[in-house]
Amino acid sequence: AADVVQKAKSGHPGAPMGMAAMAHVLWGEIMNYSPKNPDWMGKDRFVLSNGHSCALQYLMMYLTGYDSVGMEDLKKFRVCRSRTPGHPERHATKGIEVSTGPLGQ
Repeated sequence: AADVVQKAKSGHPGAPMGMAAMAHVLWGEIMNYSPKNPDWMGKDRFVLSNGHSCALQYLMMYLTGYDSVGMEDLKKFRVCRSRTPGHPERHATKGIEVSTGPLGQ
């Protein structure tokens, strides 16, 4: 998460790094989801209300196999019109459940 934020030269690395252990447990052991079928109605939803921490969500989506977030997308974190904007946007990235950006608007 820190590398993604550092490359963007803006953002908040602290929250994604501080929440990494929680995300590992949630995504690895607790949540039910399907990277191959992100529209599955029976899935658990990961809603990141502090949208400035979205580097963590994008990384977890990448690590768990979502096609909508690849390594090239991570390299474009916070780039205008990328699939990895600085706050999660439902219309920009398949698998994002709730938009909390830009800046919650």
